[in-house]
Amino acid sequence: MIDAGKLRERVTIQQATESRNALGETVLSWATFAERWASVEGVTAREALGAGQLEVSITHRVRLRYVARLTQQMRLIWRGRTLEIVSLLEHHNRSEHELICQETP
Repeated sequence: MIDAGKLRERVTIQQATESRNALGETVLSWATFAERWASVEGVTAREALGAGQLEVSITHRVRLRYVARLTQQMRLIWRGRTLEIVSLLEHHNRSEHELICQETP
């Protein structure tokens, strides 16, 4: 079980929703699914020089109490940064989630 003292960061969990604009086109937007306290830690930072551009990829490990219906297609907003869920793990008989995330621009 997660120690409550380690859940110091507020994260917003968002899910994608589709709607139609005035032209009938499908528009993807993000809606808040839940807000939770979490532990967020940086795992790695890699810099690679490819095709003359600097590519930065930062991944994070996020731990939070279990959230029913949480899926890998959702994303997190943390400190104004967007984290895509790469891997979603359940621990301790559904009492906590561990998310491996990748920051997107």
